[in-house]
Amino acid sequence: MDVIASKPQIAFYRKLYLAGLIASEPQNMVSLQARTGMPRRTLQDTLVACQDIGIVIEFKQQGERNNAGVYCLHDWGPIAPTWVETHWLQLEQALSDAGR
Repeated sequence: MDVIASKPQIAFYRKLYLAGLIASEPQNMVSLQARTGMPRRTLQDTLVACQDIGIVIEFKQQGERNNAGVYCLHDWGPIAPTWVETHWLQLEQALSDAGR
């Protein structure tokens, strides 16, 4: 029997998923949109909301344009990155089932 994740669970998984992507290599908004299929606004809101669970993600500007740069993960906070790695496929599946 498949268990459907609740909205708060999906929001939490989305934060972990984005943090994992950014931890694996610096990402910009375009690469995050391409990788996740999430709308720009959802990504922006989720990146800001990562602070709520202690994950510190920073945008590092590269060049003169405002949007030229990458997101870098500085601190996982209370989250164990090994848990995210171990459960990566489950996070992807839950987000896919929820329509991201």
